Amino acid sequence: MKCLRLKTKMIFLTAIKNFLKLFTVLIFKDEFFRLLFLFSLAVNLFIWVFLYLKFLPLQAMGETLPLHYNIYFGIDFIGRWYEIFIMPLVGIFFIIINFILADIIYLRDKITSYFLTGAGAFIQILLFLAAYSIVMINQ
Repeated sequence: MKCLRLKTKMIFLTAIKNFLKLFTVLIFKDEFFRLLFLFSLAVNLFIWVFLYLKFLPLQAMGETLPLHYNIYFGIDFIGRWYEIFIMPLVGIFFIIINFILADIIYLRDKITSYFLTGAGAFIQILLFLAAYSIVMINQ
């Protein structure tokens, strides 16, 4: 029984090691990627803190708030206070996906990997602008 568990564990660790061989770990090799990755994480962390501090008073009240504003229809999406944090969560998803793809593509096509890395940082800036707009709507 112990032998079977040990074999299963070894197979699992070997599979993880082979999966990690796909990545070149750009973040540690290329200064451009490292700076953009840290910038993206910093902006995303700032969005989390910014939204938490602005909507913390609404947590106790359990109020709903406008989450989307359209110039044609006005407020068109209302939700609970905690739904505002879906936006930075999507930002983390984009960071992870873009940097994994950029890391895989790096050895084949550096320009595409630079584009993906820059797109991850640009998405974070757009998400911050959207978060700021939502805060301004709710004041």
